[in-house]
Amino acid sequence: MKGIRERARMARIVAAALASSLATALAAPAFDIDDLLAPPQPEQLVAAADAPLIAWVGNERGVRNLWAARAPRFEPRRLSAYDRDDGQLLSGLQLSRDGRWLVYVRGNKADPSGQQGNPDGDPDGREQAVWAVATDGGDAPRRVAAGGAALLSPRGDAVVVQQSRALACHGLPGVAPPWWCRPALLNLRGRNRAAAFSPDGRTLAFVSDRGDRAFVGALDLHARAVRWMGPDFNRDSEPAFSPDGRRIAFLRIAAGRPQAPYDLSRATPFEIWTADVADGRARRVFASDARAGGYEQYNDAATLLWAGDGRLLFASEHDGWRRWYALSPEGGAPRALSRGRCETETVALAADGALVFSGNCAQPDHRQLFAVDAGGRQRQLTPTRGIASEPVAVAGGQWLALRHADAQLPTAIAVLPRAGGAPRRIFPARLPERFPLARLRAPRAIELTAADGLRTRAFVFEPPGPARARRAAIVYVHGGPIWQTLPGWHYDSYFAHDYAMNQWLASQGYVVLALNFRSGTGYGQAFRLAARQGPRGASEYRDVLAAQAWLAARADVDPRRIGIHGGSFGGFLTALALARDSAKFAAGVGRHGVHDWREAAKGGDNSALWGLRPDELELAWRSSPAFDAPRWRSPLLLIHGDDDRAVRYVHSLALAAELRARGVAVETLALPDEDHVFARHASWLRAHRSTMAFFRRHLPTGEDAAEP
Repeated sequence: MKGIRERARMARIVAAALASSLATALAAPAFDIDDLLAPPQPEQLVAAADAPLIAWVGNERGVRNLWAARAPRFEPRRLSAYDRDDGQLLSGLQLSRDGRWLVYVRGNKADPSGQQGNPDGDPDGREQAVWAVATDGGDAPRRVAAGGAALLSPRGDAVVVQQSRALACHGLPGVAPPWWCRPALLNLRGRNRAAAFSPDGRTLAFVSDRGDRAFVGALDLHARAVRWMGPDFNRDSEPAFSPDGRRIAFLRIAAGRPQAPYDLSRATPFEIWTADVADGRARRVFASDARAGGYEQYNDAATLLWAGDGRLLFASEHDGWRRWYALSPEGGAPRALSRGRCETETVALAADGALVFSGNCAQPDHRQLFAVDAGGRQRQLTPTRGIASEPVAVAGGQWLALRHADAQLPTAIAVLPRAGGAPRRIFPARLPERFPLARLRAPRAIELTAADGLRTRAFVFEPPGPARARRAAIVYVHGGPIWQTLPGWHYDSYFAHDYAMNQWLASQGYVVLALNFRSGTGYGQAFRLAARQGPRGASEYRDVLAAQAWLAARADVDPRRIGIHGGSFGGFLTALALARDSAKFAAGVGRHGVHDWREAAKGGDNSALWGLRPDELELAWRSSPAFDAPRWRSPLLLIHGDDDRAVRYVHSLALAAELRARGVAVETLALPDEDHVFARHASWLRAHRSTMAFFRRHLPTGEDAAEP
């Protein structure tokens, strides 16, 4: 009896504590989206090859600066003093091997007409240029030359700059450049980009992109001579030197027939070749099957490395999952490095040949770090439920640096010993007082089944406190579509903003369901290459309907007040839901979505990467939101930057005109000079606050809404 009374007493104490905590949460003033976005967002993490130094970009409410930290204490030190939310990106970071110099690109890419991105509308215009700063913090950054990319020489005494189609070479501030370095380093046909220096620094490998084909070349810097590496009727890329500098490995993808553009919804076979630098003779060492390539080989991250122990390492998905393989440069069967029904993303090489990668092998909805040693043994390094991404090896791999987050803690630069363990977050080491850490709730994972039987995963953000009236609910659909929404702060800044928006919506009383629909990544190639996706039938919409049905079946949700929001491909699905099923989706907010796939097929932006053929245009039209505009009844908020390079502004402009002509309530937010991923913090705030205000007007929730 005494034990029963004690358990009852403890139950009353716990209940009282929970009630007190709930009362405190309900009494606390509502937090704002700017509070959620107050912590600096770290990006572009890099490490020096021969020094225990890391560097990164810290984006503090739109003000971007450079930071560095040295092992073993890893105390962050700021290297620049930019002070405006001007939208000027800091990218392409590289540390010299000795860690003395940090080189980077400041500014945004030019549009097809050659005009530089200018998100803050500076009346004097903007440029994109290469800059350098000493990591000891003694001097301010100094401009090196106009250009969009840079490559440091192995000795750290010169930087090769990509300028439009040509390559230039410049010395670093106060450093005498080598004799071969000159402003006119390489000026050939095509769009040429520097790729890698040989280990001795005497040869520069580059890629010459000539539209329908691309060649790998080797520039002998001392002889001023170019030798082509096995040129053929193909698209060659990603050259990597052997450890002795005598050979170059590269990827080869068939150039294809005229009028057959790249299609991201299909696999693309690839080959690995090696060539002798001395004479350019090349031979094939690996050929994938027809299922292997596609998105992986067109991604921004490197997919071919030549390890210091002589192995070739490459990415492929020929067994249905994105993973890395080891291959002898003499050929033979490749050996899988990452294992399990999971996908690898970014990777790093340690000096002893170990491959460190970020993947979802321990839990599919999160990200963990793993290390695979030269013997093939795979070991998990970080906790299962966190979000660990973008590893870099520090001091040869004695330490690892990474980006770390979870459901509450936003992304930070973190470090850990090579043996693994809990990441130590170093930037930001402390969160701003205004950040509502204790009030963020981890979303709950659920499974959905579409009408055709395909199963998908989703995450539900629950509002705080008990529901005193039926709530409004919102479906969130991510962009890409080759991305995966996570139950925590996403490592990509675009989706981190969406995670913040979903948390904010939930804090205001909305039930939010974040959907991982088919054609996304994270769940294998079959899921990513789902049939009839996008402009070929919009099969993803079946998953959206399953999400709506799950919300509508909840006793605490009013099925008449279910909305939807998303950007890019999520903007397409948002518009499709409102067009086809206004009775199910009461309101929606779409950012820069594709609204007419026939318009996308004309080219000029990323929406053309589906490679639509003329005979597919009728199906593409029927898969478009604009096709169902006559059925559209629900109000819409359209948000679009007018310098969007991924989805042209005309998609939103044309849809707004069409719907207004039909009497549909359309609200708009135009962001002059903004690109697809908004570069300014002020632009994100306007987009988020406009979204919240729109839903409050058209989708009131809880006690603010009239019950039936």
